[in-house]
Amino acid sequence: MEAKRLKIGLALGGGGPRGLAHIGVLKVIEENGIPIDYVAGASMGALIGAIYAAGVEMERLEEIALNMDLKQTALMLAPTIARSGLIEGRRVREFVKSFVGDANIEELKIPFAAVATDINTGEEMVIDRGSVAEAVRASISVPGVFTPVRLGERFLVDGGLVNPVPVSVVREMGAEVVIAVNVMVSVGKNAQRMGMGSEAKGGSSLGKINSRIVNSRIAKYIQSKARQTEIVARISDLFARDRSGKKPLSPSIFDVIFQTISIMENEILAARLKDNPPDILINPEVGFLKPLEYYRAKEAIWAGEQATRDLLPEISRFFAG
Repeated sequence: MEAKRLKIGLALGGGGPRGLAHIGVLKVIEENGIPIDYVAGASMGALIGAIYAAGVEMERLEEIALNMDLKQTALMLAPTIARSGLIEGRRVREFVKSFVGDANIEELKIPFAAVATDINTGEEMVIDRGSVAEAVRASISVPGVFTPVRLGERFLVDGGLVNPVPVSVVREMGAEVVIAVNVMVSVGKNAQRMGMGSEAKGGSSLGKINSRIVNSRIAKYIQSKARQTEIVARISDLFARDRSGKKPLSPSIFDVIFQTISIMENEILAARLKDNPPDILINPEVGFLKPLEYYRAKEAIWAGEQATRDLLPEISRFFAG
């Protein structure tokens, strides 16, 4: 009698453009016929995980990601003047709907859950029913960048704040074996990439990146009230360095916000993985990517592919007949 196959779950973590590595991970999983029975994602992991759970081949998503240039990134992230965030997120909903239409989570081919955070209570919210696009939009809502999503009486933001790589969620869904993908990097490395290195060495800069500074920079940004074309130019400037190419510009508003959140999420992730370790942990080398570098999808996807191929023998032992 043939042994019963173990149910395999996939936990995809958040990380902005670093999350594009998930595409590479999923490509290798598809190529090798690795069966996935459950998917849970936080932030960018929720976006890519939902599209995968809908049965969309990763080559289609990869093609779109590879065609993302600087201008398209800027337009996707074009700010709107709002009370609780810079970006309303309509384009994110439209992007998800271009793959899954108006589907509900219950209709997806693979059971799926997106993780979000109740901004008022700090509670983890596992969204496993209702609109796919709305669930993803809630899960990716980085505080201060995207406006929160209202769900009943709750206002939801980025799931990475409470569960950056949702191993616990996919286990609760029924997974007996969990493959987790972590695209976060250590805070110290983040600080150096974002032009905060000299301050970080003094041991004080990370402590100074608090809500007062974040709110101050957001206010200055909003006060500019730039037109659409000027907004594109401003966001483009966030990628720039000085003309010599040697000295990085001071941290942008997005750098500050994402760095602040990374500090929290790294601590939470370490505790979560210690309490609930996955069976397989894939760590693509994507620390070179900054918060807005979606146009470097090719490098991120390759990193995901490479990291997954390195662990194929270990993964295969869980489902090989």
